Amino acid sequence: MLQRFIYLLFVMLGIIAYLVSLFSPLLTISELYIFSNTLTIYSMMETLVSSGEWLLFIAIFIFALVLPSLKYLLLLIYGIYLNSLTPSSKIITILEAVSKWAMLDVFIIALLISSIKLKSLASAQTHYGIYLFVTAVLIAMLCSFLYKRIHASKSDA
Repeated sequence: MLQRFIYLLFVMLGIIAYLVSLFSPLLTISELYIFSNTLTIYSMMETLVSSGEWLLFIAIFIFALVLPSLKYLLLLIYGIYLNSLTPSSKIITILEAVSKWAMLDVFIIALLISSIKLKSLASAQTHYGIYLFVTAVLIAMLCSFLYKRIHASKSDA
């Protein structure tokens, strides 16, 4: 019971960190030390849509919004219905498939920062939103580890 409570607590903390990170400033891009723009995940997606960059928008939408949201939803459902799930449950199968893509959202943010820092006329300064986003991803990884541990102990019993 305590293990389930701790698991659900981590899932809820991760969901909160993830939702706040979507609208929190990730980084400020300064060009020529004159122009600067502070970006959030939401504002990046808005900018990509308005500039017609549909491929990048779809990639960020899927890997920074849909998959992490789906993963947290499945982790939450797993924690709520822990006692009634069987090892062959659809939720467990889908959760394992979604978990394989967990680090791709961090990779996308890292690519964005790298591409900006590589420009000689621009610089990027990170803000708390990026740390919240990374924290949400790390908590999701921790929850995946806990879920596998709970699932293994449940299978052994």
